[in-house]
Amino acid sequence: MSMWRGTIERFSLWRVGAVVAAGLAGLLARSPAVAGPSGRPAFRVDYPFPTADKPQSKLWYAEERWWALLPRSSGPSLWERSPSGWREHAEVAEQLRGVPGRADVWYDSVGVTAVAVADRLLAVVRLTAVSGPAPSWQARVLARIASPVSDMIETVTVARDNAGTWWVAAPIQGRAFVWHSNDGVVWSTAQQVAAGLHVDDLCLVTPLPDGVAVIWSDQKREAVRTRLHRSAAEPAAWEPPVTIESGGRTADDHLHATLTADGRVWVATKNSVDAPGRPQLVLRVRQPDGVWENYPYAPLSAEQAPSRPIVLGTTESGRVLLGHVVYGSGPVRHDRIVFGWADPQSPTVIVEERAVIVPEDSEARVNDITGPKAAFTAHQPWIVLASDGQGRVYEADLRAGTR
Repeated sequence: MSMWRGTIERFSLWRVGAVVAAGLAGLLARSPAVAGPSGRPAFRVDYPFPTADKPQSKLWYAEERWWALLPRSSGPSLWERSPSGWREHAEVAEQLRGVPGRADVWYDSVGVTAVAVADRLLAVVRLTAVSGPAPSWQARVLARIASPVSDMIETVTVARDNAGTWWVAAPIQGRAFVWHSNDGVVWSTAQQVAAGLHVDDLCLVTPLPDGVAVIWSDQKREAVRTRLHRSAAEPAAWEPPVTIESGGRTADDHLHATLTADGRVWVATKNSVDAPGRPQLVLRVRQPDGVWENYPYAPLSAEQAPSRPIVLGTTESGRVLLGHVVYGSGPVRHDRIVFGWADPQSPTVIVEERAVIVPEDSEARVNDITGPKAAFTAHQPWIVLASDGQGRVYEADLRAGTR
């Protein structure tokens, strides 16, 4: 019996305890526990800022534990969060030696599908759990995709729509490209969905209830835009671009998105205002009827500069977490990671904000928060990771404090 099937069957046992624990779980899910921030690294790899890139997700929850796919100098490495701490599955690093290490991860019933990027190449990787007395994994490369142009690929994201089609999006020197596949092995040629952008602009692909959306920054035109693809449409039939917001230096190359069960798409972005007292970040919410709303938050000050936001869903309706990096300034810089609840109706947009990672090394530039694509549930710790230039990886549990 596979690990994935075993996980599903064990769910029936969880249901009994879930009824008893529902009240307590609901209380915990309504407010992150007040706890001191994490200061020491949980583990380390030989790769700087291994939790990058900005739009990517590198964590997933399976077999009642968290897993992370992070780069090493040799390629991707798989890490398991065990009761005694994070440990590496060295077999995966060996199986994927030479494959690009920076990857975006999608986890579902078929296993773990990751798309990794390096220079002018994308690699599609499948990790499958192997049953046995201890968790182990089989990793293989499903496909290699070359850049459609001679320029370098900055980052990549992957999503699967409700019809089961895989989609990959990547920004390449002022253009946004997408690919699609029915099986993850055979991929289409690249389709350009946006052009004329700044070379620094980013894009991402995120699921919709009935398809996918590609969202990109457009710093030249001071805009954030999107194009939708409906699952019932032909693969090349992308809808015309929609402007989410424009003007006022609203765009920068910081994007992160999630889809919640109520059909809303949440996008955390940074703007280019960069003025003291003015908001640095913008939460953008697409309602189920397709209407976008924009909520600026996190003002810049002389002491702190908010940046690199992330948005994460929970299974509690309407409850979404916002996080970002705060770069400190002055003689003791002390960067940190903060999280709180998203509340678009609040003047601050982010409420109950608290620091969850503050490295003991005040010179550490902690950065690049990563979390799961799937919503946090009441039956798991809510784990996020961040990292620094020395390859040190920091952990925070947003639900029950920090390790």
